[in-house]
Amino acid sequence: MLLDNFRLFRTVAARDGIRAATRKALTRAAKSIPVALQGKIDVFQHYEALLGGEQGHGIKITPENVPVGSMTWLVPDFNASSGGHINILRFMALLKEFGFPEQRLVVVEPHRWGSATEAQAALNAAFGDNGITVSLGARSIEPCQYLVATGWQTAYWVSKYRDTAHRLYFVQDFEPSFYAHGTEYVLAENTYKLGLIGVTAGSWLAEKLHKDYGMRTVSFGFSCDLDLYKPHEKRPSNTRHIFFYARPVTPRRCFELGLLALKRVCDQMPDVAVIFAGWDVSGYEIPFHHLNAGTVAVPNLPDLYSQCDVGLILSSTNLSLLPLEMAACGCPLVINRGPNATWLLPEEEAFYCELDVESIVEALMAALKNPEDMAERAALALERSKSSSWKAEAEKISAFLREIG
Repeated sequence: MLLDNFRLFRTVAARDGIRAATRKALTRAAKSIPVALQGKIDVFQHYEALLGGEQGHGIKITPENVPVGSMTWLVPDFNASSGGHINILRFMALLKEFGFPEQRLVVVEPHRWGSATEAQAALNAAFGDNGITVSLGARSIEPCQYLVATGWQTAYWVSKYRDTAHRLYFVQDFEPSFYAHGTEYVLAENTYKLGLIGVTAGSWLAEKLHKDYGMRTVSFGFSCDLDLYKPHEKRPSNTRHIFFYARPVTPRRCFELGLLALKRVCDQMPDVAVIFAGWDVSGYEIPFHHLNAGTVAVPNLPDLYSQCDVGLILSSTNLSLLPLEMAACGCPLVINRGPNATWLLPEEEAFYCELDVESIVEALMAALKNPEDMAERAALALERSKSSSWKAEAEKISAFLREIG
C-alpha cells in the first residue's frame, strides 16, 4: 500500500505539481493510513529532478558521428489514452516517413516501467509498432541531430544536453495555466525562456510564445482521422441532445461553467437533454435530463457525435482535437471565443460565446432555435475538417526541420 501511494504521489506530482500530489496523498492517507507513516515530503528531490542536469560532451554534430535526421523526444510517462502522447507519437511516425528515420522516445522519471523492454512493448501495443525506440530516464539521452522537449517537465533536461544540433520544444498548450500562480506556474513558464525552438499546436501558441517570450516558433494545424471521424446516420428522437465535453478533473475545460449554463438551457427547453462525455460525472448533482457517458472508447465516438444536435466545448487555454473531430461527424459546435480558440474554426463555422454563463446559454439557445443556421455552420466546418491532413501538417514541420538543418 505504501509503495502504491508513493507511485501515485510521483505520478500526480509530475503531471499536476507537488502541491496537487500532496493534497491527494494526504486525502488518501486520511482514509486509510496515518499521515505520520507517509514521511516527509522531499521537495529537493522532486524539483531538482525537474530542473535536470548537464549532460553530454559538447561533440561536434556531423553525419559521421550522429545519424542525419535523428530525433530524440523526451516525454513524461505515457498511457494509451493520453491525447498529448497520441499527438507526439503521430508526429514521430509521420516524420519517420518524411526522412527522419531514427526516432527515439525517452520516458523521463517518474515512470512505472521496470525495463525499457516492458515500456517498448506497452508503447507498441498502445500506439502501434512504428519503429520508435524507447529508453527510460533522462540520463539515457544519446547524441542526436534534434532533441525535443514535450511536457514542461522535460524542457530543462533538453536545454542542458550538449550533444545535439537543435533543441526543440513540442508545445501543445500553455502549460503554466495548469497551475495556481506559484512554483509550478513559474517553473513551467520559465521553460519558454530557455532558448528552445517552439513547434506548437496551432497558431495561437506560436504567436503567444514568440510575442511574450521571444521564442522562435513554427506551428502545425489540427486534423483528424477521416476514416474514423465521419457522419453516421442520425436516429430519430423526440429529444434534442447537447454533447458536453465534461472534464471536471481538467480545470481548463471549465466544467462548472458549462454545468451552470446547461441547467438553464434545459430548464427553458424541456425537450433538450445533455450527454456528458470525457469523464465520469456520477459524483455530481445534475438536476436535469442527461446521460453520463463517461470515458467513451474512440471507435464509438463518431456515432455518439452524430446523434447530437449541438456540441459544447469550452477551454480556457488551447483547444483540444475534439472540435475538429466533432465537426468531421457533422455536429454543430458552440465554442468559447478568444484567440486561444478561434484560430481553428472561423466565426461562420461555429457558434461562439464568452466564458460566461449567460453567454454560453445564449449561444446554445441561438443554435437550438435556428436549425438552418446550425446546419449551414456545421456543413462549412465539415468541409474544413475534410480538407485537413495530419500528413500535410507533418510535412510542414519536416520542411522547417530541414531549413534549420
